[in-house]
Amino acid sequence: MLKRKRREGWYVRKYFPHFDQPLDFDAAKLKVEDQVWVASRSFWPFLGFEDRKRRFRTIEGKNIADTKSRPIKYCSHVDGYVFAYYAHSLQAAYEKHISGKSFSASVIGYRRGIGSNIDMARAAFSEISRRRKAVAICLDISSFFDNIEHLRLKNNIALVLGSARLSPAWFSVYRAMTRYAWVDAEQLQERLNLDPANPPRPLCSAGDFRKKVRGDGGDFERLVRTNGDRYGIPQGSPISAVFSNVFMLGFDEAMHAYVTRIGGGYRRYSDDIMVICAPRFQKRALQFVRKEIGKLGGKIKLSEEKTEVSVFERRRDEIFCDHPITYLGFTFDGKRILLRGRTLSRYFRRMSYATRHAASKASDEGGTLVYKRKLYRDFTHLGSDNFYSYAKRASNVLDDETPKLQLRRHFLILHRKLGNRGR
Repeated sequence: MLKRKRREGWYVRKYFPHFDQPLDFDAAKLKVEDQVWVASRSFWPFLGFEDRKRRFRTIEGKNIADTKSRPIKYCSHVDGYVFAYYAHSLQAAYEKHISGKSFSASVIGYRRGIGSNIDMARAAFSEISRRRKAVAICLDISSFFDNIEHLRLKNNIALVLGSARLSPAWFSVYRAMTRYAWVDAEQLQERLNLDPANPPRPLCSAGDFRKKVRGDGGDFERLVRTNGDRYGIPQGSPISAVFSNVFMLGFDEAMHAYVTRIGGGYRRYSDDIMVICAPRFQKRALQFVRKEIGKLGGKIKLSEEKTEVSVFERRRDEIFCDHPITYLGFTFDGKRILLRGRTLSRYFRRMSYATRHAASKASDEGGTLVYKRKLYRDFTHLGSDNFYSYAKRASNVLDDETPKLQLRRHFLILHRKLGNRGR
């Protein structure tokens, strides 16, 4: 599906069910530009759910299957307009703040005009390839958004905005994102007896919200929870991404300065960190990353089990490595750039689920005819905006046919799965 264009850089009308209704552009703009209204705004609770993905990994030579769970919280329509408007303003201030600074190009996540993840992966792998010997270190921050320290975030927002303290409107937005309230979507569905296939819009009346969700009057247990910690922001709001970059300002500057001193390269995409340097600096670079992570406060920590270290060496016209590196969805072994194995597995699992559902629907309708148009659009070369087209684009950008060749049998596999009812 193509992304909807944002009006004036922040407004997109969406239609998901929540506690309020969407507004047209003029009505939304009237509200978000009123700083007095924003400062006094009582924000709705977020709706929260766990985004669970089945994954298969190899750890110490053993194949392990587990489920990756990521907490997602999405805000109401009107709150989303407020967050999007202030995110647009903060993003512009952030770009101005880091413009001309040496570390600007090191921050590659959640920024416009610097290319896609394919372009960023290509740049990283090209830097490795240019060196005679290089070590690539990939690190991951554990539960990044859940552990962002509030005070550091607040001070950095003020710094980027060029003010000593946040205005009342900005403080209202900051507080809504740090002292956020939320409701578990499954509990709400059960409490309000909602039909998940056809929920009402809004989800309930103001009276039912006060009585059945907030628990006023004591007849129902309160479903609304509030973040009482001094760290953590919800992942999934329109302003979460720029908040995360603003929070990491000092870290990015320190990391870039150190890695540049040792003749290396530093990149950060959200919670994914990459350092490329000479092998002799490997231990010192890792120590420096851990030291700077420790300065971020709160609960910010590296996910040590996800740390990857790969050594590359050029011998004549070939590049060899002791261990392929995985970065931004691609794996590089010095010779080829491949789509990450987990990404491929997820694509074929989704294909299995879709073909199984299509075959089951045909059976329920009393026939054997399976409607294939949607399957072709979503999973094959006949579609224009799907995973196959992404792999084809990756091959073109990376100047490597491997990503496209990894899917060369996708059409046959789809029909085989159809014949086996999704297996």
